[in-house]
Amino acid sequence: MHPILELAQKRTVIFDGAMGTMLMAAGLKAGESPELCNIEKPSAVTDIHRQYYEAGSDVVHTNTFGGNAVKLADRALSDKMDLINGEAARLARAACPAGKFVAGDMGPTGKLLKPLGDLVIEEAEEAFLHQAQALLKGGVNLISIETMFALEEALAALRAAKTLGQVPVIAGLTFNRTKRGFFTVMGESVNQAVSAFEEAGADVIATNCSLGSRDMIDLTRDLRAATAKPILIQPNAGKPVTRKGVTIYHQTPYEFAEDGRRIREAGANMIGGCCGTNPEFIKELADALA
Repeated sequence: MHPILELAQKRTVIFDGAMGTMLMAAGLKAGESPELCNIEKPSAVTDIHRQYYEAGSDVVHTNTFGGNAVKLADRALSDKMDLINGEAARLARAACPAGKFVAGDMGPTGKLLKPLGDLVIEEAEEAFLHQAQALLKGGVNLISIETMFALEEALAALRAAKTLGQVPVIAGLTFNRTKRGFFTVMGESVNQAVSAFEEAGADVIATNCSLGSRDMIDLTRDLRAATAKPILIQPNAGKPVTRKGVTIYHQTPYEFAEDGRRIREAGANMIGGCCGTNPEFIKELADALA
């Protein structure tokens, strides 16, 4: 069994919080590519990783959420895909203390698959395969597929990563809360998603973004009822408020950590943060779950 899965059997594994939130605080401007920071501002990226490890994270994500070639093409960066992902993995590895882990972050292409959009599934899967290869070459310990809003695309990324067969793969979707329960924006249910992920060989089932920590408690219960596999939960810092074009999260680290306790009680094996969270949130979470 992989060490990260063994650790999850012994205690709650702590993941990191938001990367984009931290990069913006470090000067990243709207419209700029966060992934380009791996090349142009490597010390800033390494420092963010180091802050999360020092706060108590067992695992940090590489700065590659938009690092697949399809997504990078939006900013004319697809030719730098290998370099961006390789450097991201190297930076995270440089900050990683002994006994801790680096997750290669794989997010959506930003395109709709046919017939709703123009992207064919084979092109998406090829892009995810090449990204996973670059991340593994850079030295990541596992692959984390996150913030996917469509099950079909998440499965394409999962198939690509599992094809390489080298490390555990986390498969995740974002869910919205409705009167009928939790569903993706494409209308897929928790049970439908979990069943598909398990059949495709996911090692960990995950959800992140979209929801704050309070809603994630109930979503965790639903996920736990649907699977015996390890579960990773990464909530936002509460519900965002937009003022003058700026998104603000009002939840405190203490409130986030208290919900983190309840998320663990609901069945999560791994917990981190998403939008609006930072090392303060992760430190409070780690202390609360110690």
